[in-house]
Amino acid sequence: MQKRSIITAALMILGGTVCATAQSATQIGTFKQWNAYTHSEAEGKVCYIASQPSDTKYSSPIKQRDPAFFLVTTRPAANTRNEASTIIGFPFKPDSKVTVDIDGQKFTMFTQNDGAWMEDTSQEAALITAMQSGTKMTVTGVSRRGTEITDSYSLSGVTAALNAIGKECP
Repeated sequence: MQKRSIITAALMILGGTVCATAQSATQIGTFKQWNAYTHSEAEGKVCYIASQPSDTKYSSPIKQRDPAFFLVTTRPAANTRNEASTIIGFPFKPDSKVTVDIDGQKFTMFTQNDGAWMEDTSQEAALITAMQSGTKMTVTGVSRRGTEITDSYSLSGVTAALNAIGKECP
């Protein structure tokens, strides 16, 4: 499997704002439930959109969870366009999978620590298309302690946010 670029390893989440660890991200705009950002790295400009869950369900109570996000990242210098990922806010169960359900269409992500990325990168474009035409997305995964978490995201504004980063990172 191709080693994926991991923007989330370089991100720090603070109060709903996604910032690069070494540099500050610049917000391009807010598009209903989605925010668009850009920042520069040594390899070039990076653009991404992010949203937080509108609702969360747990199979058992949890004591603490960091903020959760779903992101779509573009890195023109690395020829990476619309790479989907999620930060769940706790470590995933090792070797577990995440299911992304967009209005009944399902996609699988692999996990590493507190992040997840598309298992089959050839399905990434279909995921993005489903996000643009869908209304609701759920992300379901299992924590290291065995708790199943389902985060629900509104897809309202996702197309406008993707268009914004497409202009910023052509």
